[in-house]
Amino acid sequence: MNRFGVMGANDIVRSLKCIWISHMHADHHTGLASILALRCQLLKGTSQEKTFVIAPTQLKNFLDAHQCAEDLNMQFLYCGRTLDVEWEGFESYHKEPESLGELTEDFKIQQKLKKMLGEVGLEALISVPVIHCRDAFGLVLKAVERHNTDGKTIPGWKLVYSGDTRPCQKLKDESKEATVLIHEATFEDKMVDAAIAKNHSTTKNAIETGEGAYRVILTHFSQRYPKIPVFYETHMRERKTCIAFDNMSVNIADLPVLPKILPQLKLLFPKEGEDEDETEVEEFHDV
Repeated sequence: MNRFGVMGANDIVRSLKCIWISHMHADHHTGLASILALRCQLLKGTSQEKTFVIAPTQLKNFLDAHQCAEDLNMQFLYCGRTLDVEWEGFESYHKEPESLGELTEDFKIQQKLKKMLGEVGLEALISVPVIHCRDAFGLVLKAVERHNTDGKTIPGWKLVYSGDTRPCQKLKDESKEATVLIHEATFEDKMVDAAIAKNHSTTKNAIETGEGAYRVILTHFSQRYPKIPVFYETHMRERKTCIAFDNMSVNIADLPVLPKILPQLKLLFPKEGEDEDETEVEEFHDV
């Protein structure tokens, strides 16, 4: 709303096709039902397709209960049905289309999801189990390769998103040769004990996970950093890491210069109260 205005935000809600939720902590899904209900209202009287909601199973019970009050027009799929092994099973199905009548409801939704991904230029959406709470996932999105007007092949990009997690080998493996890794960095490095206790990552953890990625964008900073998180130049020596901020958007074509904004961010958001005693701030998503 702050960035696009009311009309622009409504246009975005109307065009929603899929919403992916990483885990069941409130700061990651509160408001979902309201967004789905708003989409239904904005598209009232038109032929509207159901929105895909890919999330932990527990969220389906909440959404089903909400639909008793107002229509959400969504189709739900458990994140665990979008693991790489699940997609392999789905691809095998394509060789035997006559078995459609024997498919489970989840498989039918997978089929529709695969079709939708192709329509928006994506080759795959893969959920990755991570180390945070029960049924917590990261995400991998792969774009299809395409050809420009000169017939030149443009490789598809690969984006990896961590969700909330401790360092995770599976996520690190997926990040190898990724175009960009978006990784949580809830705590600064000297707070490693707090990161372990709450199953989060430090800045160093996040950067090490993205060693094989072209660019790393750090996000999900603790509320203890009201302006800019603490990071150290030694972590940025490869100049491939940047930090996220509200209303940030990144064009793929701008990734080569992305790390260059770090010095400017440090000037815009200077540290405050460096000599003051630090006070522990509880994370809302861990309550």
